[in-house]
Parts: sequence; structure tokens; C-alpha cells
Amino acid sequence: MPPLASAAFAAATPGVEQDHLDVDDGMPLSLPRKLGTEAAADSGTGAFQRLPMVAPSKELLDSALRRAARVPYNQKLKNEAQKAKNRAARALDTLMKELCVPLGAYIKGFPQPERLHPFERALLELTVGPGTYERVLARVEALRRSTVEVGKAYATRASRAANKKEAVALQEEGFASLQAVFRRGSYAVDELKDVAKSLRRLPVVEPNIPTVALVGAPNVGKSSLVQLLSSGLPEVQNYPFTTRSIKMGHFYVVGRRHQVTDTPGLLNRAEEDRNAMERLTLACLQHLPTAVLFVVDLTGECGTTVANQWHIREELRARFPGKPWVDAFSKTDLLEEEFDEADAQRAGGQIARQQQQCTGAGGTGVGTSAARAEDGCPPARSEAGEQPAVDAVQFAVRVRGALRVSSTSGSGVDDLKAAMLRMLEQHDLQRQQPGVAGLADDGAASATAPHNLP
Repeated sequence: MPPLASAAFAAATPGVEQDHLDVDDGMPLSLPRKLGTEAAADSGTGAFQRLPMVAPSKELLDSALRRAARVPYNQKLKNEAQKAKNRAARALDTLMKELCVPLGAYIKGFPQPERLHPFERALLELTVGPGTYERVLARVEALRRSTVEVGKAYATRASRAANKKEAVALQEEGFASLQAVFRRGSYAVDELKDVAKSLRRLPVVEPNIPTVALVGAPNVGKSSLVQLLSSGLPEVQNYPFTTRSIKMGHFYVVGRRHQVTDTPGLLNRAEEDRNAMERLTLACLQHLPTAVLFVVDLTGECGTTVANQWHIREELRARFPGKPWVDAFSKTDLLEEEFDEADAQRAGGQIARQQQQCTGAGGTGVGTSAARAEDGCPPARSEAGEQPAVDAVQFAVRVRGALRVSSTSGSGVDDLKAAMLRMLEQHDLQRQQPGVAGLADDGAASATAPHNLP
């Protein structure tokens, strides 16, 4: 980007200290010290809804020019030269201030990122991109400083003009220079307006309200369950970085209000390959006091294989070991045969053999997948060190405490509600330490057996 105040303007204003803030798109930027001095008063959430309204750059310039043109002559001055010099200096000062005061208010009204709630900081990056917020504000500050520099220099020169003609000429030249400087950097104001518009669209976060987050692969039935678990009609929350709406409902546990929300689906892939929607889900788990309701579609109709859903579950269990956790199988009215087979395997005594093999008590420690089917115990590896793919029956056997739910028929919904209530009565979500991750015990997080919750 070219400097906001060119060398030509600096040369035209001798004696003015060079204090430009040139902004390079390729360089890291530090925010102006004044940033957020007004918005910092409240470090809670909702900061984006309190952002100042940013006027379009053209509107700001047109308004400043009109006000500067209306500056009257000082009728107390009788000397025509003095009168012209006084008016020229005041008109230039007015134009400068009409441009710079709003810019300064914008800088002060946008909060410093470190003063935001951690979840809002994550939303900030997801919404406008890493570093974009800081770069745009730095450009606005650069524009403000350049405008002040040029405006003060011309106002000083006009006040010291030798005669009326020179004063009028300096006023015209100063007006042209100020307009050129402002127009050169005006795109920063319009960028800031777009940033503010996007951030204002973000839903207000309520981090003090315990939240049950429905997590899983895309299209596994999370949104339908939110509607069934909410005490009223869920709110629809929209995020500017995705066209997917998020449903947020509420319910009460021992008279205390809780939130239940679905989250964008996760795919089984590396962190660097995840999109903004997936990072929103992870930010919710990392920065908000949440319990996890992990929803699995064993039918394969959701577009994510059962094996990949298993790997997603393993990743989240390891990444967020302190989260209260409930597993739920959705669309269970389509899985009668798979559940019958899973129940038969357990009833046949495979659990006892699997427990022995997992602990090394007897046998070789290597058995069939069915024999290793206790909650969270990984399947036996092949000689090449690879784990076999998990199918619907194996998933159901391994996660023995999972609730079986159908949003179509309503079966299992009451059991799921009861499991959530027991979980929330036993765990104080507000005591969670956001952002802490580590290794998890891979035992089943069972809703029907709450003591197995991590």
C-alpha cells in the first residue's frame, strides 16, 4: 500500500515533523495505544454489539467539506489580510478536525482483542480473518495521523501568509491536499465499516450460562435434538462466516437456566485443513463452560463413515478430557438389526474376554474386534500396526453407555433428557478452566451410568 501522506505533501509543508504511519500489508502491525480506551470499560461479552457506527468515507469527507466551507470571517478584524488569514487557518483546522475526530472516535470505540472474552476473540478471527482487525484499525490510525499532520501544517502556513491573496491560495491548496490525503487512505474507513457490520451480526455470547453442546459430524441430527431438548422454540443464530444457522435452546436444571446448542459438523481431518465452521465448534468447546452431547449416526446416511465418526470422537475425548460427556446414537429406528447384534455380542461373554485382553490378564492380549469391545478400548492392531475400521455394530458395542434416540419417533428422548439432568447436577460447568487440553481416559462417557463421565 502506498503511504497515506506522500512526500510531495511533506515537501510542501516545511518544518513539519515526519510522523507518518505507513502500513505494509506484509508486515505485522501493532495497534494504536488509544485503541479500545472507551470500549475497554466492560470486559464482558457483547462488545461487538457496542461498536461505534462507522460512516462511509465519502459521506465523512462531504460533511467535513461542507462544514469547513461555512466557516465565517471574523468581523472583529478590520484588516482584510488579517481577516483572510484568520478564516483560511480556521477553515483548514475545521476540515482537519471534521475528518480526524470521527476517526479517533472509531479507534477508541473498537475494543482491544486482549480485552475480549476468549470466545469472542476466536469469533473475531473466524469472522474477519487472522490479523485483519488489527491491520484495518492501524490503517485508520495512519489516515488520522496523516490528516492531522497535513492539516496543521497548512493551517499554520495560512495564518502566517504575507497577504490576503497568499492566504486564500494556501486555503485552496490545503483543502486539495487534505482531500487527496484522505481519499488516498479512505478505503481503510470503508474496510472498518465492513468489519463492524460483520462483527455486529455475531450472536451475543453468554459465557456465564452453562451450555450443553451437541457435537458430531455433519448431518447426524444435532439440530433436531436441540429442538426436542429445549423448553421452548430454539433461537436461530447466524454467523457471518457461514451460511449455516446455529440453533440455541434453553432449559432449566434445579431452577438454573442452561443453554443447549448444536454446532457445525466436524470432519475427520487435520487441524490445518478445518474450515471456519469447524473451528467455531472447537472454539465453543475450548472457551465456553460446556458439556458435550456427542451425536453419532450409525446408519451412514449423514455422509461421514462410522469409522470417521469414531476417530472424531477419539480426537475430542483426548483434546477436552475435562468435559462432562454423553454419547447418543441418532436415527435408531433404522438400526434395529445392528443393535440386536451388538447386544447379542455383549450377552455372549465377549466383554469378559475383552477385559482380560485389555489388561493383559490371560491370553495373548490380541483378539477379535468383538472380544475387545469394552468402552473406549481400541481394537486389536494388525501386524502392520493398523487398526481395523469401526462399523456400526462395533461402535455400539464399544460405547456401551450411549443413548439410543430417534427424533422422528421420539424414542429415547426422555432417557436422554434424564441423562443430561443427572450429568449437569453432578458437574459444575462454570468451574471448567477454558482452553485446557490434555490426554483423556478413553472410557465410555455413559449417560445411563453417570459415574463413567470424565
